[in-house]
Amino acid sequence: MWVLKFHGETLYVKHVDCTVAWSTKETPDNSHTKGSIKVKDVLLRINDLNEAQISQLNLVDKFRLRNQKLGITRIMFRPHGEMHKALLANEYKHGPMKHIRGACASAFVVTDLLSKKEVLLARIKYDDWRELKPNESYYQQYDNVKGENLHVDYGHPSTPFEYS
Repeated sequence: MWVLKFHGETLYVKHVDCTVAWSTKETPDNSHTKGSIKVKDVLLRINDLNEAQISQLNLVDKFRLRNQKLGITRIMFRPHGEMHKALLANEYKHGPMKHIRGACASAFVVTDLLSKKEVLLARIKYDDWRELKPNESYYQQYDNVKGENLHVDYGHPSTPFEYS
């Protein structure tokens, strides 16, 4: 077993792959270990086999981790639907709304719900929206675009062609 300390949490894993530069830190006064390996600004992923992958933290990962830490949930819905009306009426705290032109002239809106508690209430009350996952192009484009309109690459494998 390998011991990883990551943001104050101790994790035990079977194997570690590290693709970033690292440095050493000596701790001769520690009775348990005489040194450690340090890495900075990295993304840690642990798979189902309890193997850790340490890689460089990119901008998308930073936004995703920040959103998780703050309890922000990115959602997508159709314009003029019940969820859209609720957000326009400020029923829930939300970020800027950005519009997407989907395939076959479909249209969507993407925004961030800023409170975990409100996300739960919205799930109970409305069913015309879905949570976006960090690997989806709509999720990633939201952070990269400053205006109201998102431009999506329909050739990207994570771009859905249909919304239900």
